[in-house]
Amino acid sequence: MVKMRHFPYTLAVIFLITFHILDVSAQKANSLVIKKCPYGNSECLVKMYDALIKDLANGNEEYNIPQLDPIKIKEVALKTVPGGPMDVQCTIEDALFHGFANTTTKKFKGFSKDFDGEESEMQLYSPKYVLQGNYKVKGSFLGSPLDLTGYTNMILTNVNTRLRFVSRKLEKDGEIFSKVEKMRMSTKFDRMFVKANVSNPEYALLLDVALGYANSNWKDMFGAIKDSVYKEFGKIWQDIFNQITTNIAYKEFFIDE
Repeated sequence: MVKMRHFPYTLAVIFLITFHILDVSAQKANSLVIKKCPYGNSECLVKMYDALIKDLANGNEEYNIPQLDPIKIKEVALKTVPGGPMDVQCTIEDALFHGFANTTTKKFKGFSKDFDGEESEMQLYSPKYVLQGNYKVKGSFLGSPLDLTGYTNMILTNVNTRLRFVSRKLEKDGEIFSKVEKMRMSTKFDRMFVKANVSNPEYALLLDVALGYANSNWKDMFGAIKDSVYKEFGKIWQDIFNQITTNIAYKEFFIDE
């Protein structure tokens, strides 16, 4: 039994030990080990970025990086080219983009020491990407008007993505960072699925028919929305990159020559 005159001292020791354990745990949770690469070394950069994907998917408080899988997106606007069987504009709000954590890097190009204004390229692979959120669709399907709201999932499987962008120098807090601009993307994948429900049960049958058409003719459907997909998903990838590169100094990625 602890004597009362020793109790304040004992309590202080317990407090200090507990604080130390919590502090070490917090540092361990936030610590990020980056295996640095020579500038422009594609093979090394591929391995480094794959490790970063896994380490940063849930975010990192130390570097002020939010959760990246899923990443939250305020709005995604998809639009078909006019004149097809399905002529619609679809807005997905309060969206979540899943799949970053399972992405692997196939190629790196660029990322030199003097990177400001440099054209860079990455090639990525993921077994699946999912975009989900509240949707609004307006337009027509086979001449019938569409004005629907509900919740949707857009799924792409076995996705190969090519990203090209410009890297700009960003000076912040006495450090040099990289900021991605002018992101352009293209992609190839095995399959596209669209799932959705509708807020108004009156339009459930019409939605089922439209989804049946979209999923049976997914290649044509993707061709109809491809331009807007590349534009909107390019923004998503640019946001993901900038969450990393504008919060971790450029020198942290590379061996000092």
